[in-house]
Amino acid sequence: MVENLRQDSIAHKMTSEVPTATTRETIGKILNRLSRESKLFDNIDYIYVLNKAGKLVGVVSIRELFIHNKNVPIERVMKKNIISVSPDTEQEKAVHLALKHNIKSVPVVKRGKLLGVVPSNKVLSILNRSLQEDILHFAGIHRSHLEYENTLEVPLFLSIWHRIPWLIIGLIGIIFTAAFINLFEATLEKYLILAFFIPAIVYMSDALGTQHQTLFIRDLAILGKELKMWQYYLRQMLIGFFLGILISTLVFLIVSFFWKQYYVAFVIALSMFIALLITSFTALLITSIINKLGQDPALGSGPFATIISDLTSVVIYLLVASLLL
Repeated sequence: MVENLRQDSIAHKMTSEVPTATTRETIGKILNRLSRESKLFDNIDYIYVLNKAGKLVGVVSIRELFIHNKNVPIERVMKKNIISVSPDTEQEKAVHLALKHNIKSVPVVKRGKLLGVVPSNKVLSILNRSLQEDILHFAGIHRSHLEYENTLEVPLFLSIWHRIPWLIIGLIGIIFTAAFINLFEATLEKYLILAFFIPAIVYMSDALGTQHQTLFIRDLAILGKELKMWQYYLRQMLIGFFLGILISTLVFLIVSFFWKQYYVAFVIALSMFIALLITSFTALLITSIINKLGQDPALGSGPFATIISDLTSVVIYLLVASLLL
């Protein structure tokens, strides 16, 4: 019955071995049956009252049975306002209901019929686990919501096999980058200073991209589905924009001071700014795409996003330089 439900659904925590009664049964009859069959039940917090169609119509606590006349039909003392959950309800939501309405056990109902009950010990277990996760969450170290591989448990050669494709992609990207640089040989010979700053452009783009990737992967792991992507993208792009302005301004001042070539300094600074801005976006986008494809972004985003960052930063740098110089 629970095979097709999510692992975090409450149906995985319920038991069907609970005492039930029909609306016409008297309290005395129910007590006699409980004394004979108590060992058959996994939980005896409440009596769940069913009508002729087998649907749950009322709930009576065990305490209520001992304070009423034994000849009274149970339907006269049962509570008709039933707090229940469906089988696919998330476990934490079910526990929240139990705490909110001060009930020991939570009935699981589908189309009005009682499927089972989440007993008090399960409620406490779920609550304890949830509190532990929240505490670790605040510390930023709780278990990932994402099913990524455990690097300590995966066999050595399987770990190598998982990593090598991304590194090969990076190697191919380096070859393309080298070929692209060769197209601008004349420009680099005329303005030798441009060649000096290729490593600087590449490094700064890599550094900013790596920061974005690392923080994004951490936030995906900690926040999971709670992460609001559009707001997150906008915030990170804004951060990249201001960092780009700051770094490119510093580059302009340094080149102007040491080389006294103010226009070339402007071209290098402008290239740096554009490269950093685009890297901020591509780092987030590639990590997001790898995650959406069901791959581990911790393995793929680093080498793949790095070569994309290297290639785009070099392309931007040389194109801007060739257009403006």
